[in-house]
Amino acid sequence: MSTARSISGLIILLACSAGPFCRAQPREPKRPWKGYAILGNGHLTVVYSDDSRITSATHAKGIQHLYFTDYTADYVASTSFELLDSSGKPLAPAGADKVGMENFFTTQTDTRLANGSLRSVHCFVHPEDAVVLSVSASGAASADTYRFEALLRGASIQQEGNVALAVWSNGTVLAIVPGSSRDKVAASGSSVIVTGSLGGGTARREVLLIPASSRAEALSKVRSLRAKDLAAGAKAYWESWMNAGRQPAFKTSDERAAQYLEAYRRNLYTVKSANLNGQIPADITGQFVTNNMPQLYPRDAMMCARVLLLTGHTEEAKQVIEFWGNRRIPMKTPGEWYARYDAHGKAVDAGSGARFDEPEWDANGYYIYLLNQYHLKTGVWLADQKLIYELADFLVSHVSSNGLLYEGGIVEWTGYLPATNMICSAALQTAAQMAHEFGNEEKSQAYAGTARRISAALPQMFDERRHTYADVRFTARKGEHGESLAGQSGEKVYLWDTTANVGVIWGYPNHSAMGQSNLFYAKNTVKLAGGMQYFDTPDPGLAAYGHDVFFFTTAAAAQYQGLYGSKLAAKGFIDWMLRNANSYGLMPERIHLDESDCSPASPLSWCSAEFAAALLLWSEL
Repeated sequence: MSTARSISGLIILLACSAGPFCRAQPREPKRPWKGYAILGNGHLTVVYSDDSRITSATHAKGIQHLYFTDYTADYVASTSFELLDSSGKPLAPAGADKVGMENFFTTQTDTRLANGSLRSVHCFVHPEDAVVLSVSASGAASADTYRFEALLRGASIQQEGNVALAVWSNGTVLAIVPGSSRDKVAASGSSVIVTGSLGGGTARREVLLIPASSRAEALSKVRSLRAKDLAAGAKAYWESWMNAGRQPAFKTSDERAAQYLEAYRRNLYTVKSANLNGQIPADITGQFVTNNMPQLYPRDAMMCARVLLLTGHTEEAKQVIEFWGNRRIPMKTPGEWYARYDAHGKAVDAGSGARFDEPEWDANGYYIYLLNQYHLKTGVWLADQKLIYELADFLVSHVSSNGLLYEGGIVEWTGYLPATNMICSAALQTAAQMAHEFGNEEKSQAYAGTARRISAALPQMFDERRHTYADVRFTARKGEHGESLAGQSGEKVYLWDTTANVGVIWGYPNHSAMGQSNLFYAKNTVKLAGGMQYFDTPDPGLAAYGHDVFFFTTAAAAQYQGLYGSKLAAKGFIDWMLRNANSYGLMPERIHLDESDCSPASPLSWCSAEFAAALLLWSEL
């Protein structure tokens, strides 16, 4: 039995006496937090929100971003429906929109109108590359006419019958067409308007947005899709996709089983939706953008790939692994990715100021782990030996004289970081086994020896005063422009960092220092009645970020507790994430420590992925 499991009872006692795991969450009007839904099918991704807190800031509704094939271009700025009275004037809302999900792949917005009717708007992505938006009305004196408008970004719009064709300079074509051939389409400037009859009753009237690579392909898709029951086809496809993977198993007596299962499905589907042919941005809601493109972080994408493998969706994981193994993605030096790229694969700073050249060598460990896990599941290696050796050799050659790697890792702040060193030690042990299988004993021994050397050096990052792993740096602040200040000598500064749990999730063996660290976390870093902070710093500006309560650190703690600690503690973290989900049931990046707001990245792909992993592992205990 691990040390962590033997002290799990003490964790529960401390947590319950201090309140972070067991105290009931007070009801607050800010919950659910503001946010978007992410819908997609692997070739097409849309970012959707009718949340008033979002729409008041963006001055847009519905689909606020649409990407096709990759993230190099954003095609749609807004979509909306109105119901019209007998004179053709829009019926005014009589209250706030009620937003959420009809099911794990379909958004739903209900609005009570001034005439007493209820307008319902739905949106889903069909597997055959179509976004399906629909409107219906119910109640006394309901309207019989609808008006739909789509605002496009920089397109040239043509019209063919009741089909609008928006064309971009990169060759992408977007067909906008009503589901009924009797409804009318008009184009004006950057806007496409569809009007038609509701037809009475509560039947939904559909408008399709169909991206394609040519005008002929777009028109062919229009003809094909108009002949199908799109809602039934999408339901069958997405249920089949979800059922093909692993799903949580709950006791029938658990009254919250349905809630947990729905949350799992929504968040896992979000990760699938964010994947465009192997590109998974850190965020696609608009917080981390450069040159109008979402940022691609190797780390975040690989984190999502681990969860896709864990949940049984190997094809999506394969796409991510192959994308980052593609030699067209430039490296800083052989075996070293940049920290972030734009959607063209160019290394660039994030729009928020995050550095592209911050050394994040933990990515080497993630990639080696993913290659091995995929091979264990399929018998296939997704990268050649040359790349594997480059990644492992880079780590071997960059170990400091004290036996540790000095780089920026998850926290993007260079130092000796427990998570990175555990992740890379475990990965080098795995690389040693790979090299042995490939018949290269020299490299196998070098990798295994370096793995042991890093492991033996881990105690240097254990803060004996507070009994926790901590990042070790030689300055407690970053530079003026967000860069890490150089230097590996002088007085050590120990700063707590709850990402140490990630080291164990990525394959490093559990050990007593991890159990002690989680005791420290329970007493000092669990805030807002159950969520985990990120990292510590005396720098006020940086602390305003690191001291917030993050979902990926909370989910990592839940997974650690589920694997090696307390099922009750794991459940506490999961329930906190559920209580703090956004208006579509998805996971934001973080909640501000003063609870004034959540971050604009709501959801963050990595956070939704780790939540799904935590819930799956907990359900199987």
